[in-house]
Amino acid sequence: MKNLFLVLMLLTLQTIAQDRQLYVIRPADAAQSLSLLDNPSVAVNYVSRQLVVVTSRGPAPHGGNLVTDEAWAEGMDYYLMYTLPDNHSEYVQSLTDKAYMVFDGGHFVIAGIDQSRDFALQPAKNDGMIKLHDRAMKRPAPLHYASGSRNTPDPFIASMLEEVDETLISATVQHLEDYGTRNAYQPQSVVAQNWLAAEFEALGLSVEIMDFWMPNGSASDNVIATLTGAVYPDEYVVVGAHYDSYSNSGGAPGADDNASGTAGVLEIARIMSQYSFDRTLVFCAFSGEEYGLYGSEAYASRCAQQGMDIHGYFNLDMIGYLQNGSYIHTDLIYPPSAQELADFYTDICGIYLPDFIIEPGMLQGGDSDHTSFNNNGFMGIFPFEDSQNYSPYIHTSSDLVGPSFNNAAQARVFVQASLAAAASMANRITPPRNLRALGFDNLVKLSWTAMEGVDHYNIYRDNILAGSTANNVYEDSEVVNDTEYQYQVTAVFTESEDESERSPAVSVTPRPMLALPYADDFESGSDWWETTHSWGLTTTLSHSPAHSLTDSPNGSYQNNVTSYAYLRPFSLDGDLEEATVSFWTRYELESGYDYVYFELSANGNTWTSIATFNGSQQNWQKKSYSLNDYLGTEHVRLRYRFYSDVFVTGDGIYIDDVDISRVVTGISSQDLFFVVYPNPAQEYIRIESSSDTEASLIIVDALGRQVMASSLTTPSHVSLSGLAPGLYTLHLISADGVFSEKMMITGSAGN
Repeated sequence: MKNLFLVLMLLTLQTIAQDRQLYVIRPADAAQSLSLLDNPSVAVNYVSRQLVVVTSRGPAPHGGNLVTDEAWAEGMDYYLMYTLPDNHSEYVQSLTDKAYMVFDGGHFVIAGIDQSRDFALQPAKNDGMIKLHDRAMKRPAPLHYASGSRNTPDPFIASMLEEVDETLISATVQHLEDYGTRNAYQPQSVVAQNWLAAEFEALGLSVEIMDFWMPNGSASDNVIATLTGAVYPDEYVVVGAHYDSYSNSGGAPGADDNASGTAGVLEIARIMSQYSFDRTLVFCAFSGEEYGLYGSEAYASRCAQQGMDIHGYFNLDMIGYLQNGSYIHTDLIYPPSAQELADFYTDICGIYLPDFIIEPGMLQGGDSDHTSFNNNGFMGIFPFEDSQNYSPYIHTSSDLVGPSFNNAAQARVFVQASLAAAASMANRITPPRNLRALGFDNLVKLSWTAMEGVDHYNIYRDNILAGSTANNVYEDSEVVNDTEYQYQVTAVFTESEDESERSPAVSVTPRPMLALPYADDFESGSDWWETTHSWGLTTTLSHSPAHSLTDSPNGSYQNNVTSYAYLRPFSLDGDLEEATVSFWTRYELESGYDYVYFELSANGNTWTSIATFNGSQQNWQKKSYSLNDYLGTEHVRLRYRFYSDVFVTGDGIYIDDVDISRVVTGISSQDLFFVVYPNPAQEYIRIESSSDTEASLIIVDALGRQVMASSLTTPSHVSLSGLAPGLYTLHLISADGVFSEKMMITGSAGN
């Protein structure tokens, strides 16, 4: 009986593990693609501007077409394969007898392949096959780059661009073409691999031949060459191209696809290897691209696992064909998550190659190695020769120097562009990272990540130099409460005396901290809350009459919204043993797609999720959360973050009776006998205790002057009429002792 129970449990766990669905979505725009990356109910497995593939355990994503309801079953691989109109039907039919499942998308196919089946899956067109991975794509780290911030060329970089030799590029293309084929599974590809490794080694670079798995047995490997950075060796700039080739029939000389890009990477390495750069440069020659981006995926996933700090990946794939009558330009291809890197590349080209036209590109029916980097949490871009009029000879025996690689001058420009971008990024004087600004009473405290080789940092307040410091912290007391300030920081280096770009700006408004304990039923307004978009008070629903805080006080919320409600910061520093936050809530949010996150920040920059709300909760519920992990923190902030996708809406979330309590060291919880709220207050306060209690009430102002005295029995409603706005101390004296609490009055009926 015990064995039967274990078997049933294992079967149940297996069913749960496999209870996932695979969907393909054609996003309406970049906003929808990015919203899927932010949606916790789905895992994005692949993203381009025209297609997104996601895995879900919940409801079908909006606009999603079900590929399979048994996603990622054991022993299954999934491939996305683009097709051409004239071979689509035939290609789909060829897969029917081989694949476990086939999803026909019209101009693409997603196939599930049983790993135990012994057959070679072939692409339908050039660069048209991508292996999907059971891994959630994540957003890349920001570059902290402000588009348009550069406008003058660096003479050193300009001189390197003059070294680019189109004769050498053409010679390398011819050499690689002469292998006849560089199909990853053919021995000639291994010979080409070893030749490339020797070329990189001759440049004095550190070279790795990186083995990786391919589905049909032994194949050629990646060649990874490294030039270690002199200042930031653990920060990386990567330039790459695939050297393998493919042909639908006959030989696979692969001159334009992709001996041209490989020659470009080798030429960039030849020039850059003669010099020293601040960051480490990696030059990659990938194999297995034509069969599903295998080589670049193996490398990029390893980089992600190792936590490498890759600032950007520049892809060279097909750079040497120019259609008769056309002009030298690039169609720049990248997903929305790589927008910063695309802006950087565009700005650099505008500085060094002003005649090089950069146009937005979308590769219909294909992909390249930049996708492997984007899918692993980095930024990668793909400057392509022409997404509409690329070489018609690729994947044929006619992909040769002459008909296919027909414009070495264009190839030189492409190489110059990637060289300029890689060199600029490798030597970029990056601004200080992780700038944080905390607002206090007539005071702003700044901090950021320390940098090496820095003499001092300059602090800019509202674009004016406000001060400098040798440390990575700064306090600005020349500020006034309730005024918003914008700060940026630069680094000035000791040896060069160069000043970095300014950091991304942060905004902060200094104000007095919230006094604890804090209780708010929103009957005195929402003065202690900062809100964005449509957050505000409503009388539609409330837990305690008659107001509550909501994301949408005027009806249902809108689509494609991210909005916030921030509580004034408070301190958990001092002699505290416990701290707790609680509130009452009810909500109606589209299940699986629209969310409210309750979050905490202890540094003004990084937010930690405390709770997530989704679906429907039609009755008021009290939520309580410990803040004990943040005891000793001088600046704590709480917020509600609302997120909606691009489709269905709902009534939103309601928040009421927010309470932050604490236990002071040396005072037992039973001594904290009274509860006073709201605090901050305007017209009145309410005083409660666990039982009817007689007490004397004394209120003194900030100068210690008694401004009110009375006797009461709890519960009691106390008018604050006649008291001016300001900070007060409230004392309640009962038979059990004295209870004292700071209280902020923001206004009253008598003022």
